[in-house]
Amino acid sequence: MTAFFRKHSTLSLFLILLTLLVLAWRFPAAGLKLGIIFLFFSLVTASLAALEVHKKAYRAGKITQIVFIRNAVLESTGILLAMTLAALLGRPIAALATQQIGNGLFRVIAGISVGLLAGIGIGFVVKQTWGRLVKVSSKG
Repeated sequence: MTAFFRKHSTLSLFLILLTLLVLAWRFPAAGLKLGIIFLFFSLVTASLAALEVHKKAYRAGKITQIVFIRNAVLESTGILLAMTLAALLGRPIAALATQQIGNGLFRVIAGISVGLLAGIGIGFVVKQTWGRLVKVSSKG
């Protein structure tokens, strides 16, 4: 089951996102709840993928149980931090970038694109910063 999910996780997440977008369009009052469900599902999926990497190292005897727990907690916290920063900064950046666009469809496409780029940039910065933090904490 894990191998199947790992192999098709991108497609699964995309289909879930598409389904949630259609449901949000069809039922606008439930849009916020559906968005929160998708974000939570994405957080759990990313955390499980990171946990799997550390679990393999633990089972191979490369790390101790304490290091396994520390790495899993740090990785999950880093993912949560990246998602939070992307949400807090991506929306205002997208709003600023799309305020001059009049057409609704182009505005939505541009907003999603700019928000996605902001999220990728923030994810990269958090990954670099978090990598230094983990490196420092593993030396001590």
